[in-house]
Amino acid sequence: MRAASLLFADSVGARVPPRARARVHSVFLHACNIETQAGELVTLVAPGSGKLPHGIRCAAPFARLRQGQAAKLEGATLRFPAAQFVVDFSRAAVWNGRVAAVSPGQRGAEVQRVLRSRAPDQGIAPVLQRALAARMAQTLPMLARATASRDVDAVVAALSALVGLGAGLTPAGDDFIVGYLAALWSRSRREPGIAALLLALELPVGRLARHTNAISRQMLLDALQGHFAERLTDVVRCICGGGDVAAASMRALAVGHSSGADALCGLVFGYSPTITH
Repeated sequence: MRAASLLFADSVGARVPPRARARVHSVFLHACNIETQAGELVTLVAPGSGKLPHGIRCAAPFARLRQGQAAKLEGATLRFPAAQFVVDFSRAAVWNGRVAAVSPGQRGAEVQRVLRSRAPDQGIAPVLQRALAARMAQTLPMLARATASRDVDAVVAALSALVGLGAGLTPAGDDFIVGYLAALWSRSRREPGIAALLLALELPVGRLARHTNAISRQMLLDALQGHFAERLTDVVRCICGGGDVAAASMRALAVGHSSGADALCGLVFGYSPTITH
C-alpha cells in the first residue's frame, strides 16, 4: 500500500531516520498514531483527510492496525508485520505546514464572525464570547498583556494555566495554544520582537507540553517549531492573501468536536490579544 503523500514538516532526510522501531500508539477512524523510540508521534491519516505535521496520508485505509502492534521503519518504508500492512512513501510529495506572514492590518475579522455564528457550544469558543470560565477570564488578560510587552516569563505563566485544560484527545487549552502560536509565527516576519519571543518560548513551553497527553504534546512541539495542520494554515493563507476566509474557517471548524474552533479562537486571540478584563 503506497502513501498518497508524505506530510512531514521538513525534508525526509531531516525528519526520518534510515531505520527505527516503533509501535502503534492509538487507532481512530481517520487517524493512527505511531510512537517512535524517541517518543515522537507520527500520524497516519486516512485518504481525504487534511495534512498534518508529523503525518503520512495513506492511499488506503489502515483498518488492520491495532494498538500496541510493532512497526519498523526501513528507509522510505514503514512496515507493520502483524497486520501485513506496508506504507511506502519513497515517491511521496513533501508538504510544508508553515503559516503565511500576516501584515499588522490583517487580523481575521471574518474568522471571528464565523466563530460567533457557527462554533460549537463546547470548548473555548463560548468562553471567549461570554467570559464564563473563571480561569480563562483571569488567564487571557494576563496572556494579552504578556504578549504585547513580549514578556516571556509572563507568557509562559499564562500558558501553564491552559496546557491540558479540558477533556478530549486534544484538550481545548492545547488547541487554543496551537492557534495562538500559529498567529505569533504568522506575525513574526512583520513585527519586531515576535520572532525573539517565539525563540525564547521554545524550551519552557516544550517543558509545559509534558503535562498533557502524548497526542497534544506532539501537536504543541510541532507548533513551537512553526508547523501546523493544513486547515489552520489555510485560514492564515486566506487572511494574508485575500482568499475565502469564511470557507476556510468553516473547514477548520469541522476538525474534531471543538478542536477546530478552539484553535481558531487561539489564532484570533494571537492576532489581536486585546482582552483586558
